[in-house]
Amino acid sequence: MEDNILAREDIIENVIAIKINQAYRENMTELELYEATRGYWKIDVKRAEKAEYVFSVYKGIIKEVYKIKEWLPAGTIPRSTLPDAETPADRYEFVGEVAEETIRNKYIEKSIANLYRKGEANPIKYFYTKL
Repeated sequence: MEDNILAREDIIENVIAIKINQAYRENMTELELYEATRGYWKIDVKRAEKAEYVFSVYKGIIKEVYKIKEWLPAGTIPRSTLPDAETPADRYEFVGEVAEETIRNKYIEKSIANLYRKGEANPIKYFYTKL
């Protein structure tokens, strides 16, 4: 790993990176960041269930890492910081918790911008090492 830039081989857990560029703002509370990251996403739920962690990514920088407990249909669990958010059909949300310190220390504030293709619009990116 060069400085704070991760190479693909540096990510050794099964991870889904979720870009939250539109929802992110400086000084978000932990709950606001979690709720912005956890839902509502158009994903292949069978594929998503193989992930252990979610990276919350803003402009290519990992802002938080969550350990996934389960994926549910979007809107199953209300988001208190976004009570009026529309719940699109055929979307999913995850339930999780902040990852353990060893995982967080390895990834938070590291850049994965180099792992996206230029102009890649999909906010979801899968990094699977072991299945």
